[in-house]
Amino acid sequence: MTRLAGFEVALPPLLAIPVLVGVLLLVALLTGRLVASLARRWFHAAPGDDVANRAVPRVALPVTVALFSAGLFLLAPEVALLGARGRWLRVAVTMLLVVSCAMAATRVAVAGVSAYASTRPTMAPAISVARMAARIVIGILAVLTGLQSLGVPVTPLLTTLGIGSLAVALALQDTLANFFAGLYLLADRPVRPGDYVKLSEGGAEGYVESIGWRSARLRTLKGNTVIVPNQKLSQNILTNYNLPDADMILVVPITVPFESDLVAVEKHLTDELLQAGRDVPEILPRDQAVRLGDLGPSGLVFHCVVRVKDFESQGVAGHQLRRRIALRLKREGIPFSYPQQVVHTAPSSVHRASPPE
Repeated sequence: MTRLAGFEVALPPLLAIPVLVGVLLLVALLTGRLVASLARRWFHAAPGDDVANRAVPRVALPVTVALFSAGLFLLAPEVALLGARGRWLRVAVTMLLVVSCAMAATRVAVAGVSAYASTRPTMAPAISVARMAARIVIGILAVLTGLQSLGVPVTPLLTTLGIGSLAVALALQDTLANFFAGLYLLADRPVRPGDYVKLSEGGAEGYVESIGWRSARLRTLKGNTVIVPNQKLSQNILTNYNLPDADMILVVPITVPFESDLVAVEKHLTDELLQAGRDVPEILPRDQAVRLGDLGPSGLVFHCVVRVKDFESQGVAGHQLRRRIALRLKREGIPFSYPQQVVHTAPSSVHRASPPE
């Protein structure tokens, strides 16, 4: 009869210990598979999220190791190992338990964050930062737990780390400011990858390619890349041409002489706007209008209003619209007005001196 971990086993010690270890390993394997199955059911990751899809099945291994090491931790005091052997066995089992628990918690946290982000599309850009934060926090807790289990005092270490962290924060305040500004941009989403934005300060503009931990990258219409620090991007007054929708209004001014027939000019311009909405892919066939603006110094100014698909479509749409209008007005015999200035001078009176008497 052998007593192990509080249980009476009707086997000799040399046989009871391997049997108990084998049973413990079997229970750990079954429990690990059960936890992985439950995690796969609870955390429905997005189909394209490879990180989450890899993290859910891999939960089984660390859970199995954690349960097995926990069982060994309970069984170790019962094993008759003398001196340093028993101590090093307990230390090894303790570290194995801490590491496996940290790995299991990390993978469950990553799967949970991914599942939460898949149900809230607005949080999708911040998912990588949330995953990294979960790994860092769990890693720090695992290190502290391991040191505490080894008998290393943690309180002086935390004090030293606090003072060191303050010094590092003061030295890297600009970097940290950009980091937290990046978190704000990813969470609040005033800009998104693919949006066309223009900054009021400096005049930088372009498509947002990516928002990193320190800076954002804008691709200009010429194909160049503008790197903007996250802090500048979050503090700047910017115009997002993709919010609330990507389509936008394009206004093309046309100036004709004062003596032109207003009704005929408006009819010709309206016909060309309607035709352009059908023929030009960049122009949407809605919200089209012709409006007579202010009287210009050299003629009547008509505003041709159309809606285009996005910011980049303005160039092609404006070119096609101006070309069609110019050809139409030329066919109709209506000239364009050009800047001119008429100066009226009053006749000057010549005062002659009266002849002497």
